[in-house]
Amino acid sequence: MELIAVEGLTIDHKAGSLVSGGSFTVTSTPSLKLKAKVGLLFKGVYRGTLAFTFSGGSHSSGTSGSALGAGTIDFTATKNKIDEKFVLRENDGGSMTGTYVPPAVPPPTVSFTSDVEITVAGQTKYSGE
Repeated sequence: MELIAVEGLTIDHKAGSLVSGGSFTVTSTPSLKLKAKVGLLFKGVYRGTLAFTFSGGSHSSGTSGSALGAGTIDFTATKNKIDEKFVLRENDGGSMTGTYVPPAVPPPTVSFTSDVEITVAGQTKYSGE
């Protein structure tokens, strides 16, 4: 059982990734039908494939803050569905592709692929399989 991911979740780089820092922005829409009560708020639950963008990161071979990209995280749940799609949970992972600027003159852009995961579900009460 893992915590179910809701609005406010945290995405981070998997251990061993050559990319660090930066900001992830979820671009998927959470369920409008089912919301989890988190404190005094009701937050939409994510299900299916979670899409995101990334900016301001640093690649180990690049100029600080120059890494940007986008990617997806896929569900691993096998039992819990919302809106006919399996829920996303803490520790579900995926990948992103993007570019960074190496410290060269003139600076070209270099492509990268990196693994990411949901590290914080955004709530601590609801879990699923």
